[in-house]
Amino acid sequence: MDIKHLEYFTTIVENNFNLSQSAKILLISQPGLTKFIKEFEDKENVELFVRSKGRLVDLTPIGKEFYENALSVLKRYDILMQDLRINKTTIKGTIRVGIPPVILTVLFKKAIPQFILDNPNIQLEIIEAGAYELQKMLLLQEIDIAFLIDPITTNNIQSKTVVEDQAVVIFNKHHPFAKSQSPLTYPDLANEKIILLNNSFMIHHQIKKNFQVAGVTPHIFFESGAWDLLASMCESLDIVTILPAPIVPHYSEKTLLSRPLEPRFSWIVKICRLENIYHNHLIEFVEDFFIHFFQTK
Repeated sequence: MDIKHLEYFTTIVENNFNLSQSAKILLISQPGLTKFIKEFEDKENVELFVRSKGRLVDLTPIGKEFYENALSVLKRYDILMQDLRINKTTIKGTIRVGIPPVILTVLFKKAIPQFILDNPNIQLEIIEAGAYELQKMLLLQEIDIAFLIDPITTNNIQSKTVVEDQAVVIFNKHHPFAKSQSPLTYPDLANEKIILLNNSFMIHHQIKKNFQVAGVTPHIFFESGAWDLLASMCESLDIVTILPAPIVPHYSEKTLLSRPLEPRFSWIVKICRLENIYHNHLIEFVEDFFIHFFQTK
């Protein structure tokens, strides 16, 4: 017998053993309620109710004792649930959040400090890794939430968009591309020396696919796992890279410029968690915080 069944039992007693009325209150059928009583008494080999002409009329001595104990359990259960709801308003605990290095500094330099200031009882454990590694960690439940670049390549992951921008071609102010602001095509990049984030990043694979679709073989002569290194190299060398647009404002005095790509190269960041498993209130709270933060900023 579980909490629901205790409620069945006490409701019957409190309605003077009227099964029809009790069934209406409990939103179940009267035959279902009758079946529950019989199955429970048979299973436990007890008689909880006194019967007269097939009707319930009172409780047996053991039924009366069981009723008092049932009321005590239900009261304790109500207190337990009330405490749980109260604790929901004081969120605390530790949450593991995976973020690719390419977006950690660019997008989270204000978001993380704001979260810490607003939620001193929550400890953020930040795990830096590329998209594929973070997806793997999410599936193994080694992290609770991951910020990933669309498209998400793994099944069973629930995602919501937090940032939608584009990837752009980045170069220094002395590069010939600086003479125009119009979009660049992939054939425009055919003769350029290109440096890219390495294959642990989703954007790497997207770029390679886009060049392939355009029928262009790019001249890629260097790859790195550090976007700031790529950007710094573009500052001093006659080379280009393709990175998310939000990186450009990090460089003052217009040492780096950018032009969009045609067709548009969307860069979408999503907050992700596993589907079809229980997520505690802490995970939902953290997810809602970051979604709201990026929507308002």
